[in-house]
Amino acid sequence: MKLANKTRAALLAGVLLACSSGAGLAQSLPVSPAAQYQPRSERGALVAGIVRRWAGHVQRVYGTPPQRWAQTMGPTFARAPLVNLKRAASMPDYEAMMAAVSEPFPHIAETAAKAPPVSVKAFYPQTDRLLYTMLSPCRLADTRTVARRLYAGEARAFNTDTMLTQQGGANGGCGLPSDASAVTLNITVVDPGTAGYLTVYPTGGVRPLASSLNYRNGDIVGNEIIARIGGDNLPSFTLYSYAAADVVIDVAGYFSPTKNEPLNCTTVYSLNVTIPPGGTDAAITPACPAGSTLSGGGCSSVDLYPAVNGVYFHSFGPRADGRYACYARNRATTSDKITASGMCCRVPSR
Repeated sequence: MKLANKTRAALLAGVLLACSSGAGLAQSLPVSPAAQYQPRSERGALVAGIVRRWAGHVQRVYGTPPQRWAQTMGPTFARAPLVNLKRAASMPDYEAMMAAVSEPFPHIAETAAKAPPVSVKAFYPQTDRLLYTMLSPCRLADTRTVARRLYAGEARAFNTDTMLTQQGGANGGCGLPSDASAVTLNITVVDPGTAGYLTVYPTGGVRPLASSLNYRNGDIVGNEIIARIGGDNLPSFTLYSYAAADVVIDVAGYFSPTKNEPLNCTTVYSLNVTIPPGGTDAAITPACPAGSTLSGGGCSSVDLYPAVNGVYFHSFGPRADGRYACYARNRATTSDKITASGMCCRVPSR
């Protein structure tokens, strides 16, 4: 995208605020001669709609002057592929709009239906045993929305608590627990003033001599980073930028200590199965409840004590499908009933 287009988009964003009545801000903004400007392209019309729709929201929720927000968003509007602007204009909420317009490459619609997001947990053999929980990506911070971008050489702390709107994050927080010790972040640098790098480290710690993300002048570039959380009063991480830049930060998961929980077991039983004299049959338990695993089982006869000359179990044990099975033969002269039981246990912290 040529610089002229970038400048035009930034100017358009600012001008639209002056003539925007949809956001309810026209009376409070200075009217410039450019206020009569009308968008002449599809891109201009899309930007106009986005600014008119969300300028008031940004002022109410984040306390950011609409002029500043529109001017800061100018480079993003100018660089966004047209298909992404169309998606952004149709989004039902502010966070979804910002995510759509910030995609650096043209969005490709997905044809296959996705399963709903779930919490995935896994164990990692660290010095401190930690549990990882995956989250649907959630906006922690966006300096394009709040007061200012990072200065060159600035180290700024970003909190992970519930009060995120002051840093451009999701209203109401991202659901991170208070005992989270590290987070998985997707950090995007937007329009840095010169080539440089970002470093992420725990708040209160010493900045390491390492780069978490490298960028060039005018880039929009991102990286996934696992960052430890520090801070005395408020859980946070610190981001250092070599050059002046805007940053967009999403959280995709967190690490937290495992909980010491007792083993939780329940027993499941099969129906009573009647075996006639001389017959054979099997009793099979139902599957264990969701989240539990079969850890053992047993077999019993209801009317007669198992014996070689009566009911005896010639095979028993867990099946491949997680059920417990008892296979019996009845050598007695009368019918008997058998039943199978299974012990289902839930692994702690799962």
